[in-house]
Amino acid sequence: MKKKYSILFFIIFQISYLISGEINFSHIPIQESGRIKPLDTYARNHLLLFYGKEYLKEEDADNKKIDAITWLEKLLSDPTNELHQRIFYISSWSNSPEVEISLGLDGRSSHKYSFYEIIDGFKNNQELLDNLKLKSSENYTYVEQQIVDIYSKVVLLDEIAHSFTCLLPKINIVNQEIRDALKLKSDVLLSYSFFVNNIFLFSPLMEELLKIDPTLWTEKHRELNDIAIELHQIGQYQYAKALKVIPPNINDADKEWLSPWEIMSKDEINKNQTLLITHLEVFFNHSIDNNFSDYSNYLSQINNSPNINILTKEVNNNKIKYFHKSLILYLFAIIILGISWVTKPEILRKISLLLMSSGFILHTIGIINRMIIMKRPPVTTLYESIIFVCFVLVLISIIIELMRKNSWGLFIGLTGGIILHYIGLKYAADGDTLGMLVAVLNSNFWLSIHVTTITFGYGVSLVAGLMGHVYLLKALSNKTEKKALKIIYNNTYGMVLIALFFTLFGTILGGIWADQSWGRFWGWDPKENGALLIVMWHLMLLHLRISGLVRDLGFVFWTSFVNIIVVLAWFGVNLLNVGLHSYGFTDNVATNLFIFIFCEIILITSCYVYILFKNRKVNLVK
Repeated sequence: MKKKYSILFFIIFQISYLISGEINFSHIPIQESGRIKPLDTYARNHLLLFYGKEYLKEEDADNKKIDAITWLEKLLSDPTNELHQRIFYISSWSNSPEVEISLGLDGRSSHKYSFYEIIDGFKNNQELLDNLKLKSSENYTYVEQQIVDIYSKVVLLDEIAHSFTCLLPKINIVNQEIRDALKLKSDVLLSYSFFVNNIFLFSPLMEELLKIDPTLWTEKHRELNDIAIELHQIGQYQYAKALKVIPPNINDADKEWLSPWEIMSKDEINKNQTLLITHLEVFFNHSIDNNFSDYSNYLSQINNSPNINILTKEVNNNKIKYFHKSLILYLFAIIILGISWVTKPEILRKISLLLMSSGFILHTIGIINRMIIMKRPPVTTLYESIIFVCFVLVLISIIIELMRKNSWGLFIGLTGGIILHYIGLKYAADGDTLGMLVAVLNSNFWLSIHVTTITFGYGVSLVAGLMGHVYLLKALSNKTEKKALKIIYNNTYGMVLIALFFTLFGTILGGIWADQSWGRFWGWDPKENGALLIVMWHLMLLHLRISGLVRDLGFVFWTSFVNIIVVLAWFGVNLLNVGLHSYGFTDNVATNLFIFIFCEIILITSCYVYILFKNRKVNLVK
């Protein structure tokens, strides 16, 4: 009973954490790739892109960790110093050493370099860039492609770093006449934005400066000249428009959001836009506590303003990292499960089930949060499909374990769940996993139903395949009872029937979607062929069983190969890079895919042949 209450309190705590919290710098909405997201998400995605992690380690004695939003805040507040931070990770795994050699870098063991170090490398190898500009991207070598990618990252970081330069307090006014003319009541540093917003006060001063001969300049005029030079230097960063944090006018609600620099160039800006810019400027000026309590009020007065509660939920979701925590619980659960096969099986099995169920609860909350944040089914990107298939696999495994209580449901769920979690982490590192979709994916009802159904079928199919593996591994033991094998076989057969239903139904729904979107029910597209292949494989299994061509061992042998079929239909078709369903995701997939297929074939075939050899006197297969 205490354990149940502990889990309940844990869930209540997590939910209360998600709906609580005041708005701060990390909650500021920004538009990127058509989606409104909090700055926290933006910071995490870009630090992941540059550095390979969602936190930055300072290279000092303390080796202190800096979270992504703190890194972004420091970068925007002091770009000159922060660009010395060694943030670019040129991985020796994904990049050839020739990349560092080509850029004249020292090839240090950490493979981490600063913005200025890489910029100097490009300056010293200007001929390299000139030659790359003359070549078509299709003709780039692997090393050249990596160099181009690094260059694009350097350009992006430069644009991000100077996006708020116009808001930074950098100009000090000493002369009292100038202070009086600008109506300054206190001694504060001024930003580029201040002069733009108070141009009607500053223009007369500049007109006066231009009319007077430089030989007759007073201290006031020399300071005005210094101010003009500094404003010109700051204005050179007008290209830095990466951070779109200002919503457009009400009449332009459907247009792209604006960056601070774009606001600077506008002839007219509305009151709310001015308030937002002023609030950001005050934040960087540190003249008040870093508080954004009024920011949501300003946003709420703007047409089609973002939902602050959704932004807060996304920020908290980023902090909690449900899928990381569920993976940790699954890892602990499989360790306990392994120990249970050596000692105290009943007690440790229950502990393993409790850990697995706790991980599954976090897994479920994470998926629900994604649905609330994105307002769509959690299966419309490759990353989401991996997480959802993992969810289905674990759910069915828990049900099997609760019914059978023989620990094989735990083994299947934890093995599949851990593997899919790790694959998901790989794709999470590729960028914004909560990104916008192409229009046809984001708007079509039938597609949402189709993908959810077919993805559920993937999950059940993998359970069936893993159940086949369990049968083969169990049959290797000399102590295995026929009754235990029969139970596993019956479970495998049941999973095949359920998988056939969902994959067949999902494929038909996909045809309906294709007919509405593209005007044809079926076009022999690689993705369509992949879905059909899974259906045909399940039908073949049932035909082999019903016709008597195979018995128990033969059935589970061929069922075990369904994992390969699912992976080919899921990932493999993207390698062809053709068809209306090809959405990319081909990097490093081919090698991993072939390794997986090779290992599966060797494992399944070896087990099957050994069992036949060991039991050739027993008529288990025809």
